[in-house]
Formats: sequence, C-alpha cells, structure tokens
Amino acid sequence: MNASNKHRERGVVMVWVLVALVALLGMAALTVDIGQLVIAAQVAQDVADAAALGGGQELPEYTMAQSVALSLVAVNNESLGGFTAGCSPDDGDITFWGANDTIPDFGLLGSYAWGMRVTAHVPVDYVFAPVLGVEGTTIPRSCTVVRMPVGGVPICPMWISYQTDYEYGQEQQLLMADGPHCANIPGSFGWLEPPSGDTNLFLDLLRGYQIPHEDMVANYVSVDDVLTARTGVAVGQWAKALNTSPDGLARMDRAMWEPWTEDTFDSFHDDNPRIIIVPMAEYLGGTGTGAEFQIHAFGAFYIESINSKKTPYAINGRFIEYTIPGSAGDPLSPETGLWTVKMVQ
Repeated sequence: MNASNKHRERGVVMVWVLVALVALLGMAALTVDIGQLVIAAQVAQDVADAAALGGGQELPEYTMAQSVALSLVAVNNESLGGFTAGCSPDDGDITFWGANDTIPDFGLLGSYAWGMRVTAHVPVDYVFAPVLGVEGTTIPRSCTVVRMPVGGVPICPMWISYQTDYEYGQEQQLLMADGPHCANIPGSFGWLEPPSGDTNLFLDLLRGYQIPHEDMVANYVSVDDVLTARTGVAVGQWAKALNTSPDGLARMDRAMWEPWTEDTFDSFHDDNPRIIIVPMAEYLGGTGTGAEFQIHAFGAFYIESINSKKTPYAINGRFIEYTIPGSAGDPLSPETGLWTVKMVQ
C-alpha cells in the first residue's frame, strides 16, 4: 500500500470519527433536553394536582376555589428547583362545572356535585437545541377533581334527630337523652347498636381510636340504612369514650396531643379527635333495643365541651361542613352533609 492510500484511509477514519462524535454529542444534547422536558412535565402535573385538590375543597364557592388554587401554584413555585409554573384563569386555565353539568370524558354530575379543572404551564429553555434554532417550549398539564357526596361512612354509634335545624357554626346539644325528640322514643337515649351487630365494638367506635380496618369497614353505613337502638349505656361508659378516661385515650384526652393542641373551631386539622360523624336519623318506631332509626343524612360536628359530671348531661358540638379525605364518593348521590374531593382526570 503506498503512502497516498494510507493518508486517504486516515482521512476517511477521521471523517467517521468526527461524524460519530457529532452524533454522540447530539444524542447527549438530546438526552439533556428530553430530561428537562420530563422533569418539567412532572412539575406541571404536581402543581396542577395540588392546586385542583386544594381548590376543590372550596367548591361550590368558585371565587374561593380559584383563589386557593392560584395561591397553591404560587407556593409551589418556591420549591420547583429552577422551574416556574404558571396558571392564568383569563386564559382558561381554571374551569368549573356545576350541579347537573357533564364533565367531558368523565360524565354527569348530580345535584350535589361540582367539578374543577386546573391547568399549569411550565416553560422549558433548551440547553443544546438552540443550535438547531429551537429555543424552548411550554409543557401544560391538567388535573380535574370532583367534590361529591360521600356514600358509606364510619360513624359514632349515636344518632341525632334529622328534624332539627342544624346551623353551621352554631353550638348544638348532641345528646338526645334529654332532648325534645326523645319523649316518644321509649328506651332510646341517643345511642345505636354498631351496624355490624358486634355489640363489643360500641365503645371502640364511639372512641374512634385505632379501630382495625376490617371493623371500620364492617360498620360503614349509608343514607336510608335502618339501625336499632342501644340501651343501657351509662354515663360513665360514653364519658370514657368521649370525654376522659384513665388510659388517656378518650376523644377529648387525645385532642390535647400534638398536632391538635392549638386547634379551634375556626382552624382545625381534618383528623382532630374532636370531630365526630353522627347519623341524622328519623325514629321509625319500636321500644328498647327494638327502636328503629332511618338515616337521612350525616352531620359532622366539632366537639366543644362535654358535661358528664352532673345533670343535665351534655355533648356540645358545632356543626361543620366536612370533606373526608380519601373517602369514596358518588357524583350522583343525594346530599349527605359529608363530601370528598377526588381526582377524576
């Protein structure tokens, strides 16, 4: 092989090496920019999810829901690692659906369900693509939530009359034993048998502390369910479940634990032990353990005080509008007094 052929081969090799280097650098550059897009998409989705779930708690108050959603976008922007999410209601980034509307690709809402969609946009500046004349792009991601009535719920095994007008924030006497709706209900003093029929669970359900999941599920109830009365409940029994007990596990005892020590009616954690869910029921008839009650709705109450020391005994709570985190819901269910917010898209 002569010298000219050798130089020619070296030149060819050099060309291929340069081509390979350009290809490798291009792949590296593409990998970096694609990585930026993937991260931006996840950031946009996280921001949209948080804003929709937070805003959805305020439905059907659209103005408040939008305000909460935008505030959550702003708060999340403080920790996005260089990315900035945007959300503009004027550009259609927040959409609402009301009662009896249909959410595209989801379905019909009932008379007591509302929907909200939040779209977040995250701009991405490419690192290497500008050499090809492409400066960047914007990644949009959306989240749609529905606030809907809760179906089956775990309850405190007590009842209050559905005929009473309960006002949000107004303190109520929840102990039916000495109330005006008990005069014609022989043998019932405001307590119910556990829905599962396991009478041994009565005080555990009333206390609401570390109940095994299977026992909780077995004692779920729904609107229109009929339950029977529990008789013979002494003041000392319900007081140990609700007020104070030697083991310190009664509801009011636990309300003194962190993180609930500073909670008030105006500002409380969703899992505060003071919160109890009580069936609003109608007396159907019967006496003693045969007295029957049909559930019409549920009331969530924030317990303010309990008097179990002297007559008249009292369980005083304030009626609250309550969204149960993580519960199942049905957008076509009737109003129950309790709601859940669920991602649907």
